Amino acid sequence: MEAFTTFFSNFSAFMSQPALLLGTVAAIGLIAMKKPATRVISGFVKTAVGVLILTTGSGEIVGTFRPIIVGMKDVLGIDGVIIDPYTTYPAVQSAAQAQIPELLSWIGFVMVGGFLVNILLVALRKYTKIRALFLTGHVMFLQSALMTWLVWYFFALPQWPTVLISSVLIGLYWSIGATICIKPTEIITGGAGFTVGHQQHFMNWVAWKTAHFFGNPETENIDELKLPGWLSMFSDNVVSVPLIMLVFFTPVLLWLGPQALGHETFSFTYLIDILLINLKFGVYVTIILTGVRMFVAELAVSFTGISEKLLPGAIVAVDGMAIAPYSPNSVVAGFVFCAIGEAIGMVTLIVTKSPILIIPGFVPVFFDAAITAVFANKFGGWKAVIVISIIVGLIHIFGSAWAASMSGLVGGWQGNSDFATIWPAMMSVMKAISPIR
Repeated sequence: MEAFTTFFSNFSAFMSQPALLLGTVAAIGLIAMKKPATRVISGFVKTAVGVLILTTGSGEIVGTFRPIIVGMKDVLGIDGVIIDPYTTYPAVQSAAQAQIPELLSWIGFVMVGGFLVNILLVALRKYTKIRALFLTGHVMFLQSALMTWLVWYFFALPQWPTVLISSVLIGLYWSIGATICIKPTEIITGGAGFTVGHQQHFMNWVAWKTAHFFGNPETENIDELKLPGWLSMFSDNVVSVPLIMLVFFTPVLLWLGPQALGHETFSFTYLIDILLINLKFGVYVTIILTGVRMFVAELAVSFTGISEKLLPGAIVAVDGMAIAPYSPNSVVAGFVFCAIGEAIGMVTLIVTKSPILIIPGFVPVFFDAAITAVFANKFGGWKAVIVISIIVGLIHIFGSAWAASMSGLVGGWQGNSDFATIWPAMMSVMKAISPIR
């Protein structure tokens, strides 16, 4: 009995480390696919190292931006929130370390559990009508982290009830969200055999159903217009992330004043520090993306192999940017007009003296709005792209302010349109039935 207890204790300690847990999942999938031992070992190592790189980048974001966000609360009486999935994970990491450090080890279980829920629903598609298998690994991890935190925050349950509830919620979201995008995605791609599995399923569906009210896609296709060539630089994350932060975050830092960055007075070195902070955001996001891509590449092989054995013929749900080549101009225009909508929303919060200030990040304005814009163009042309993209930008700001006010997180929120519509509504329900909130 003592030997069993010791083994279980050691096994639990091993699996409580997210890097080791996800590395093990990748290895199991590769073993199931009868890969050679060298491939299994490399899959484990790359997955574990990728997760550790993600954790390192997240820690750097917390260290750099948390004092500034807290300063906004102290100096201006405003809760500052950057909307970007890659700031949400650091916010979850920071909140968990302060309140329940072991929660970070639950995230891997939730990701795997949500995937199993998705598999089950697809396996029962005759009854559930769910056909999409969600395989966008980096999105799955980040959303699992947020869901784990939210369920614990509202209900303060022990590990396994939290993991179970979180797995069911996120598994249902992946399954239903990706499935409602199957038909419009097939129309856009000409039956390419995939659907969108990302973070704006609801707005993609809305664009499909409403875009025709704004224009005629047959005569007003945006890809027949010539857009300025300089906009192409925003397709490079290394360039676009610091530029977006420079535009939206610099006014906030100037508003806070030199003391927020440790300067006595306004000076040239103070301006240099502001520039460096914006550039560092690009560095940290690049670090995070490097880690995410590394472990997602290994998990994708594992998940795909498992799904092919269990669910032949299922429709795979992949990263939303897989649809971008079907309308390149929509991607650029969606980015630009969403940014305009976000700017309008941000100014509105300032003018109305909102207690929460939403600071736009790069992912929602590009990887969210740009994808929905492809749907808008296909079913309504360029006028639909403009109107719907601006609306998406406004939703990012006001919906995220709604969500952030209930999240229990400091400084970061997911920001994409599903997390500024569907999930704050769900959080409101959770809050209403919560015994502690």
